[in-house]
Amino acid sequence: MATSLRRKKTLLITAGTLVSVSALVSAHVWQNTNLMGSASFCDQRVDSADAQAALNSSGRVSEGRVQSSPGKPEFTCVIERTSRMPGHGDQQVTLKTANENGPFPYTTHVWKNPGARSYFTGETNGAVTPTGGYVVLPKSCWSKVGNIQGALAVPPDGDSVSAVEATVTKGQADPEGLARLLTRAAWKVAADAGCATPALKESPELAAPDDVRTTDVGKVCGLPDFSLPDDAVITGVAEPDQEQVSKDAKDVWACDLTLAGSAGAAVSFAATSDRDMVDVALQDTYGFRELPNGHGVASFDQAVLHCAEGDVYFAVHWNNEYTGALSDRHDRVSKVRGNTFAAFVASAADLYSCPDVTLTES
Repeated sequence: MATSLRRKKTLLITAGTLVSVSALVSAHVWQNTNLMGSASFCDQRVDSADAQAALNSSGRVSEGRVQSSPGKPEFTCVIERTSRMPGHGDQQVTLKTANENGPFPYTTHVWKNPGARSYFTGETNGAVTPTGGYVVLPKSCWSKVGNIQGALAVPPDGDSVSAVEATVTKGQADPEGLARLLTRAAWKVAADAGCATPALKESPELAAPDDVRTTDVGKVCGLPDFSLPDDAVITGVAEPDQEQVSKDAKDVWACDLTLAGSAGAAVSFAATSDRDMVDVALQDTYGFRELPNGHGVASFDQAVLHCAEGDVYFAVHWNNEYTGALSDRHDRVSKVRGNTFAAFVASAADLYSCPDVTLTES
């Protein structure tokens, strides 16, 4: 009798242990994998597999928030990956349609550090980093795709560039996965708006940036004979230090220059032959002046030159710290910045067989 009771207790304990282990396994699978998870997010604009590839770590992928309007292409959506595995932090990315002004990837503080981006090598204009990215929608979409502001879908104003953008607000994303996520979401947005192109359906290939390296002061950004003018260098405050160049995409060249010293100064240089970016730059003619001999137009920080294989847009973007340091030292900061940009264009023009031009005015 005692033996029978012991066997029953053993069986009960074993069964209870199995239930506990099963519960733990189920909880682990639920919290740290996407088994039995959603097949899509963002009102079916994002496939679960693409979201998992972009947030490429252990954890469960879910939708945090989505805003869209039935029958309209505009949306904003938060996707997150949470994990209970040791050493795996949470990740979060916000996807949205956006309207941007002019050649935005090279001129705004939001899209800084163009030299650190991996650019798309195909027909689609886009770029990614571990912290975000963008895809410019086809030009036929610019009058059809707006953005979300508050709780409302806002139509485009007719003068802006329509894009699908990603901002990684927690952790980091896998660049290749993020590029695929962006292009597939962009294709669905364009399809909803009736302006999709075959190029958007292609899996993007990326041209990764070079590693960060020490700057050669006589060959800044790897450009022959390019050096910062003396007035742009402030000893102990802003001196050339390190740089990163992205040069392997067919229609974009960019460089981020970090300066050593107390200011925390940085400046970025970029050139692109992308037709859409050139066109939107030319739409905003404020500050542009005609260059001699019909070679193009220029201001103190942007230019479009007529080059051997088409027009090329050149730009420089200064961080606030560098501008402030120059303001403390010089009365005419615009002249210093203009001379720096002119030195860059004089050297970078050879990348695209552009004419020799004089950007600085006497």
